[in-house]
Amino acid sequence: MLKSALYFTKKEIMQMPEDFQKIITIKIPLHVRLKPNGVYEARFRSGGYNISVSSKKYSQLKTKFMAALENYNKPKEVDEPLREFPTPEKAVEGKLFTDIAHRWLELKAPTIKQRTYDYYVQLFGANILPVLGFVKLESIKQSDVQALINDYITQGKMRTATKIFQTLKAIFDFAVGDELIEKSPMRLLKPPKYEEKNGCALTPEEERQFLSLLNASKCLPQIKDALLFLLYTGIRRSELAGARIEGQFVSVICAKTRKGFQEKRRLIPITPMLARWLPGFDMAALNAVRPDALTQAMKRLMPAHHLHELRHTFITRCQECGVPREVVSVWAGHAADSTMTSNVYTHFSPEFMLKEAAKVIYNLERHI
Repeated sequence: MLKSALYFTKKEIMQMPEDFQKIITIKIPLHVRLKPNGVYEARFRSGGYNISVSSKKYSQLKTKFMAALENYNKPKEVDEPLREFPTPEKAVEGKLFTDIAHRWLELKAPTIKQRTYDYYVQLFGANILPVLGFVKLESIKQSDVQALINDYITQGKMRTATKIFQTLKAIFDFAVGDELIEKSPMRLLKPPKYEEKNGCALTPEEERQFLSLLNASKCLPQIKDALLFLLYTGIRRSELAGARIEGQFVSVICAKTRKGFQEKRRLIPITPMLARWLPGFDMAALNAVRPDALTQAMKRLMPAHHLHELRHTFITRCQECGVPREVVSVWAGHAADSTMTSNVYTHFSPEFMLKEAAKVIYNLERHI
């Protein structure tokens, strides 16, 4: 069985640095992945720590991690909270990359959602500032940026490499616009290319296996119920907190609503597959479940799949049961196509939606 996490005993935690103890008690367990070459890798990037260890034997990972932690020298600069922004005067006077980066994010903050802001903070702390943070802005060359990006490309972390490229380009363009530098070191660089993994639906046999594993697991009841709720509504994990039952429908706030735009709720009719579980759900408890707890639970149950694939499964099963693609798109919060007819003028009645939802009933045992 694939191991997906490292767990530490209370005694082991007490042997760790005091500041690390405060982090690890929140972050437990430590994520482990099995790379294509058969090597296990455990990594931790938070609170100024950037530790990665690997071994062909899973049993050796914890020992290696503890040794790496004991010998780790955390840069003092990364200890500084990223949310404490410098004043504009300091940013211009210092002309360090970290000053300009924080100033850029400070000005961007009012236009982006909190989780997007938090993502930039994490990207700065873990991937960008440890390398470029305390280098003078005008001293950064194209080769410096390319070397940083190449480091992640060689590790096979193409998505991270792309995000670093996009973020650095925006920051250096900002610096040029404010006349802090004449030219951007990004101007001749090309973004990394990679094929994004979109995931796929669970097969009927995998769905039956998922339900069996979930039933036998030691997950908290609210975690189990939340996973079932995601499977039979197709909502995104970030939409769970605002989900509620309204008659024969599930109502959720669309996660893709941009900041500055009015929040939009969409209605998903309760299908027979959801109805069988719904009476046992405590919606208040489901609303309080942390998204990352669901991601970790899914990884423990089915390491070969990720949480978002429950959404793929719902959409796929609905269409397999005969629900038109345009209707499923409305339930999923997608645009059926690019036409104005679909996106502006099409409004399905509640009666029609419930009629279509009644089709979504299937017996998994028939597929075994």
